[in-house]
Amino acid sequence: MNSLKSILPPGGLLSLDSGEALFESGATGSVWMLEAGALRLDRVDSGAAQFSQIVLSGDLVGLEVLASHRYGYTARAIVPCELRPRLLPTDDERRLALVAGLMQWQRRSSDLIALRSGSAQDRLKHLLVLLTPEGAAPGGHGAHCALPTIRDMAAIIDTAPETVSRIFANLKRARIVDGRRRQGASYSLAHLREADWPVGMTRSNGLLRLALAQA
Repeated sequence: MNSLKSILPPGGLLSLDSGEALFESGATGSVWMLEAGALRLDRVDSGAAQFSQIVLSGDLVGLEVLASHRYGYTARAIVPCELRPRLLPTDDERRLALVAGLMQWQRRSSDLIALRSGSAQDRLKHLLVLLTPEGAAPGGHGAHCALPTIRDMAAIIDTAPETVSRIFANLKRARIVDGRRRQGASYSLAHLREADWPVGMTRSNGLLRLALAQA
């Protein structure tokens, strides 16, 4: 896993490719604002990284350093990201950042419940909605969105990579997701939200089940 390689000027913008680490658990550094993209936070136990939370555009990450703690997680980009260090020189600014972080953690905790409960297909749907950029066109096909690797998506929604692959294959055949590539796909956010994904999309015969459900 790569680590943060460059030192930015104050307020500078950092770009990370998918798979690059912003920081490692146990290191020290700055509070960051994620301006675009998505990160996964992992706890490292006995050398193994275990998914703990997702960070989305507009979120703060690394707030534990304001309490003079080291980073409690490893933060890694799951799609291309842009981040900016937050300079918080005054007590008032730090307090406001901590309040914002508390509200953010409540939202992401709700998301985590949705990402870890229900059917695998519902968990994947919630993840795709979360990862769709705000500026993406709500209707029609053709809005291309960067996506994590199959392995990252499986870790986030707590299922096997093979299950994620089967769901995507059936979504593509059903034209809910169009033109999926290794780390991206085109799809309509409105269609994604409104589509009724029948039981069985995790199976190899999911397309047949979809056709029967729509008959």
